[in-house]
Amino acid sequence: MDHRIRRLIAALAFAGAAPLASTLGAQIMRVPEKSQTRRPVYASLSVGFLETQDRYDGQSGVLWELGQAFSYRGSLELGFRSGAVGASASVASVPISRRTALGGPSEGDIQLRQYLATFRTPEAQGMFQIIELGVGLGQWTSYSGTDVLTADERKARNALALEIGYGFGFKLGDRASINVVQDLGTLIGSKEGVPSGVSRAVRQYTTRVGGRVSLSGPTRRR
Repeated sequence: MDHRIRRLIAALAFAGAAPLASTLGAQIMRVPEKSQTRRPVYASLSVGFLETQDRYDGQSGVLWELGQAFSYRGSLELGFRSGAVGASASVASVPISRRTALGGPSEGDIQLRQYLATFRTPEAQGMFQIIELGVGLGQWTSYSGTDVLTADERKARNALALEIGYGFGFKLGDRASINVVQDLGTLIGSKEGVPSGVSRAVRQYTTRVGGRVSLSGPTRRR
């Protein structure tokens, strides 16, 4: 009798343990690897051709006639399923002629610097489209040229920078890509000294080519 009871208890224990072991095994199998859960970090470098509208500088009462220039840009981004958010910085040395009511023009260069918080749509294998949005600070500074400026004229001119970009990219392996993007930007400067009917917003267009690489995170979803 005792022998039969012991066999029955053992069978019941085995039957109860089997589903538990199966459940635990399934849970263990679904635990993602560390490399699959880490957010990817991207770094980008690009060079662009910048065209910008002329600007009336109300703080000095001078019209800035601005030329074309090369723009250099770098960015860092954190990836998510719906895209990537990050920050970018760019600099361009723009030819400038300053015209006043008494004469001119002068000749020189001025730096355009931009610091933006950015969003970018995700990449896909092969060729893919790119949409980028940016908002932040635009700054005209570090004039050098034939004009002798006062201390106030040498101060940086800050503006709200808004930017939208559209282009295409091509994936190179799991981590790198090349990109061609056309940016439409708007710099909204101070209204100080700007005459009525004169816009304080300046449009600019940049066509840039660059590369993007994943510094960390999963190489692809499995």
